[in-house]
Amino acid sequence: MPEQKTPAASKKTAGKIQTVPIPPADPIHASRFARMCEAAMRKGREQGEAGIGTLQEKRLHQILKHFICDNEDYHEVGVANTRYVSDVRIGNLIFEVQTGDFYPMKQKIAHYLLSTDCVVTVVHPIPVTKWISWIDLKTHEISSRVRSPQKGRPEDLLPRLYCLIPHLQNPRLRYQLLFLEVEDFRILDGRRSRDRKKGSTKYERIPLSLVGEMELNSPDDFAPFIPEGLPEHFTVKEFSGLTKLRGRDAYSAVRVLTAMGFFAQSEKIGRSMGWRRVFAKEPPSKA
Repeated sequence: MPEQKTPAASKKTAGKIQTVPIPPADPIHASRFARMCEAAMRKGREQGEAGIGTLQEKRLHQILKHFICDNEDYHEVGVANTRYVSDVRIGNLIFEVQTGDFYPMKQKIAHYLLSTDCVVTVVHPIPVTKWISWIDLKTHEISSRVRSPQKGRPEDLLPRLYCLIPHLQNPRLRYQLLFLEVEDFRILDGRRSRDRKKGSTKYERIPLSLVGEMELNSPDDFAPFIPEGLPEHFTVKEFSGLTKLRGRDAYSAVRVLTAMGFFAQSEKIGRSMGWRRVFAKEPPSKA
């Protein structure tokens, strides 16, 4: 692996919370995505859709499949000698849309990589601007939307890759991140607060626009995910302080970057597990 370098202009000052910059979406892609969002909403109304959440296939997943490939002949294509069906398959290229946690597709991805010669791209949307609307099932009313303070970042991908650690060095495994503006509809059924919002149920996520795009085609493409100012010998807590990933997410991210060859487990620092940065290609740690 080449020496890890992160452009100074793309990072915040060492010692502060850092984030990987989001490449802006190609204007043509953004325009096409917006048309698809509008078409999906219009199609639902024309088919007499009763409201959000009533489609058998959630709208976000449906739109992302059409964004990958408009031709539905390539959607839901079975893989020979297996029970698995790919979201999109174009020749030797398989695209799997995963809007949530990656664990449910762990065995599926493993089968593609170990039993076929296909190139597998995981397409993962990350909301960078999120609006929230609340559904009251008693009155059947939907509140005016409010903007959520939560903002997705490229780093959010790292903990999700933990379940794919055995395959992270496979050159046929790739990732396409789509950074979106979305509107979340949630049901007012939470029991942890008087306003029924805490612990509420997510009903559906509606995509509004494509803000940015990022392709990660090899482990080396993850070099910008190493924060500036990270000591050569460090703890998960230090990594967490520079990346804003907390608790188990921070530990999972360190393990993922270790599997990619960026880190290796080292001697303890005090009572904490120690890790060291790797500046030349080394076999992934088995720790």
